[in-house]
Amino acid sequence: MTTETPKHPALPPYAYATGGWGKETVIYAYTWDEWGLGGTHHSGGNYQARTFTGLAVVTLIATVPAILAPLGFLFGFTALIMSFFGAADIGMALVLTVGTAVATVLFTGGWVLSIRALRDELRARKLREAKGLPKPRYGVSDDRARKWFEEHPGTLEITRENFPNGARPFPGEPDYLPDQEKRA
Repeated sequence: MTTETPKHPALPPYAYATGGWGKETVIYAYTWDEWGLGGTHHSGGNYQARTFTGLAVVTLIATVPAILAPLGFLFGFTALIMSFFGAADIGMALVLTVGTAVATVLFTGGWVLSIRALRDELRARKLREAKGLPKPRYGVSDDRARKWFEEHPGTLEITRENFPNGARPFPGEPDYLPDQEKRA
């Protein structure tokens, strides 16, 4: 398996997780593009609630405020213009304009981010299907993943680049002792 260069250089090339239901003994290496909505990360956070269907329903519900908020802003802006001619109260028009502008940014921004997350998950699904990977369910640490890949050789190269957050030293590093491989 070749190491793919991550989009963001600070990120390690792979995230590790068990995949599928009832496959907790198999650990898979996912690129960040393949992770998608993903499962839980080993560092914390439960993302099991973030399913494609759940996010699609939330996005569908958020569509209504995302459409109505800009219309409210137009109404507030019209009231502000009318207040200069004495047809409306300027204080209320300002509150209405600023309030609906904030609502427009929040509602449409959240809706756009939800659409982006859905598109990213669809893209990740295609990448996972091409490699035969299941959806990641439970993230595992670099040390646990390294141990699994050492027990199942040939699936992933055991290097510091692939397991940068691992606590155990690698051959050639100052603290490495050959006996550690037998004990770990």
